This record gives sequence, structure tokens and C-alpha cells, in this order.
Amino acid sequence: MEGGNPAAKIVDTETRRAIYAQLKVAAREQTQKNFTRFIKTKPALDNWDGTVLRSMQPEARKYARVEWPKYYNSSGKFNGFEKGWEELYQKYSHRPSFFDLAIWQRIGDEDVLQGLCLGRPSRAKTHLSLHWIERSFAPTYMRGGILDPIIDCALQYAKLLGCERLLIKNPIDTTIYDRYGFRPCKVPKARGDYLSKELKL
Repeated sequence: MEGGNPAAKIVDTETRRAIYAQLKVAAREQTQKNFTRFIKTKPALDNWDGTVLRSMQPEARKYARVEWPKYYNSSGKFNGFEKGWEELYQKYSHRPSFFDLAIWQRIGDEDVLQGLCLGRPSRAKTHLSLHWIERSFAPTYMRGGILDPIIDCALQYAKLLGCERLLIKNPIDTTIYDRYGFRPCKVPKARGDYLSKELKL
């Protein structure tokens, strides 16, 4: 239709948003199954116990804004990003296919936010890029680390999108991604440094 129907475009966007939301749910569920299935030792199971993978809802962004900074200086390793997670989320969430992940863990009587991740696929869906990853530096941080579930979940989502590779943009430490099979790469017409992992579809 010439000029298009604004109402139809809204419905189309909402439909696409619902489809991608279901794909992200499927990716998170598959990662939960993978970890439950492959964890063999009691210490590893304890590290994963009470963990839930969710979308980055307002309570996660508020937790990151209020609770995480309390432990930045004491850790001596990290003092937060220039932009807060609320601002980053707004920048990414307008695209229905964006990737978001919040890792929660039940510790005692409290739900603790252990990690957050944001990224987005290329428009052609040839690759999914993870742009922002942060973990909690509180004493209750996840001992098994947040990278394993983040990378697995991103891989599941990338496969559902039909991507050829998973990228990490501007990694703080490239060496920690070696064991996941990531290697330096160049992305045409893109700024920044990238690591790439080819997907077996």
C-alpha cells in the first residue's frame, strides 16, 4: 500500500516484538535445560542453584542502578559504565530483535541480580553482537561466573535467528573468551574491536 498504514505498522511492530520475545524465552529455557543437564558436580550445582534467566525488566535495571554501585569501589576492578543500564536499555529496546538477559539467583531470602547483558543482531541477521556485559561485585557474586549462561543463551538465540556467528564487541579482556572459541575479527563498516565465534547450524 502506497504510503503505508500507520496503524498497520504498529500492529506489525508489536507482532514482531512478540515473536522475538518468544524466541528469547525459548533461548533462556534451553540454556536452563543445558545447565541442569550438563552440571555433574555438587559444587557446580551449588553455584547454579536458584538461578533464573529473565528479560531485563524494570526491577533488574533498578537493582543495577541502586545495588551494584555499592560494591564498585570496594572491588577495585570496576566502577561501572559511562551510561547506566536504564539508558542502555532504552537505546536497544526499540528494536524488537534486541538481545537482553538478566541473571537472578535466590540466595537465602533474597533475589540477587548477578549479571546483565545487552546486544542486537545485524539487520540481515548474519550475526548477533553482545555489546554490554556486567556482573555483580557484591560478596554474593555468582561463583561459577555469568559468562557461561550469557554466552550459551546468546548462542541459542542466535541459532533461532539463523545467525552465522556470535560477536563480542569491545571486550574488556579478550583472553577470557578464548575458551569459548572466540577469535579476533573485522566487521565491515563497524567501529570497535570484535571477537567472533562461528555457529554450527
